[in-house]
Amino acid sequence: MRIFEITNTFNKTNFRNNDSKKQNREFIDIIADNVKNPRDVKDCVAVPRGIFKAYIYLMMGSSLMLIGAALPNRWKGLKTGFNIGSAILSGISAVYFAKPFAVKGLSPTVEKAKIV
Repeated sequence: MRIFEITNTFNKTNFRNNDSKKQNREFIDIIADNVKNPRDVKDCVAVPRGIFKAYIYLMMGSSLMLIGAALPNRWKGLKTGFNIGSAILSGISAVYFAKPFAVKGLSPTVEKAKIV
């Protein structure tokens, strides 16, 4: 059993990445890099990335629907465009929510072997 020193800052040397290939960066990585307090991202309950993506798409879809509802009726085409965009983003959100349950054999987000 390994015992590490408790520190106030995140120490990347405590965690080892055994993956030899470099993974593609996603928009979630960009969001995580720009967070003011990195402990908000690092010190949390492990949530699958797909579920986090689903929440992001759901919020974007809801925002587009709200913007479309706030537009005046004389801008019917733009209003319809926002509603269609909202439906597409909400549909993508539903796919990300259902994917871990519908597709068997997906790799888990947290592997017990990598937890120290």
